[in-house]
Amino acid sequence: MKPRIMVYGSYAVGMTMHCKVFPAAGQTVLGKNFQQFHGGKGSNQAIAAARLGGDVCYVSCVGKDSLGDAALALFKSEGLDARVKISEENATSVGFVMVEESGQNRIIINFDAPMEIGPADIDALEDELKSCKVLLMQLEADIPTIVHTAKKAKEHGVCVILNPAPYQELPEEIYPYLDVITPNETEAKQMLGIDPSMDIPPEELGKRLLSTGAKEVIITIGEKGAVLADAKEITHIPVERTVAAVDTTGAGDTFAGGLAVALGEGFPIGEAVRFANMAAGISVTRHGVVESIPSREEVFNIINNLKLCGGKRR
Repeated sequence: MKPRIMVYGSYAVGMTMHCKVFPAAGQTVLGKNFQQFHGGKGSNQAIAAARLGGDVCYVSCVGKDSLGDAALALFKSEGLDARVKISEENATSVGFVMVEESGQNRIIINFDAPMEIGPADIDALEDELKSCKVLLMQLEADIPTIVHTAKKAKEHGVCVILNPAPYQELPEEIYPYLDVITPNETEAKQMLGIDPSMDIPPEELGKRLLSTGAKEVIITIGEKGAVLADAKEITHIPVERTVAAVDTTGAGDTFAGGLAVALGEGFPIGEAVRFANMAAGISVTRHGVVESIPSREEVFNIINNLKLCGGKRR
């Protein structure tokens, strides 16, 4: 039976265009290679969790517009139980990305629609929440509502995972309600008030983050895997196979979705991280975000060949 997982977070449409130089104030420049794609960390992680074996209830908000219609079609095609609010006031969230010839980019993103989800919306879904094994959240949403949702989940014994990305300052009160936090190294430093340029081992960052009150800290370290820190020990969990990465854009969201599924199925935390590492490792071998997320079968084919995570689990 698939584990029931609630993912609360954003949906946004990414729009990118390349240009030779960024326009100055009042200037228009010619662009090329326009692309439009599904995005938003909440949506990405919900899709990852569903493809990797979860029964996913996805909570978000989109506008009453063609982009919102496309989002709803996506959620249906991915088999999500989409509890998505339709805004009468705000358009579906969009991120505009300009990429200069030098490779630098400038981004403007709007999350007005997802910010409409408030505590009352979460309360209306309380029966759904308490039926879940895992709640997965990110920070492209209203912070007070994130705190409220974490509290509600813990009232019902639901495992709470927070992927603190993109970084926003969090109130101290949220940490005791978090079972797992999953920052990368930069986000871990930001959470601790440390200059991101400082060279601090991820093991030390994990140790310091445990003092916040979170029960488990997983610091993702790219191709090196992850560092798992809890009250007992701090463990480096490496990636189990070497791959040639072509696009790392969706790796973090794939990792989060995979972790949620594995914990929902009752994997020990170390095995759950290995499963998430493997899923993320497959995603970086492909271009795109949603397009790069693997299926459960793909992950377990590799796991079974390598005899990881307890063997032939499906």
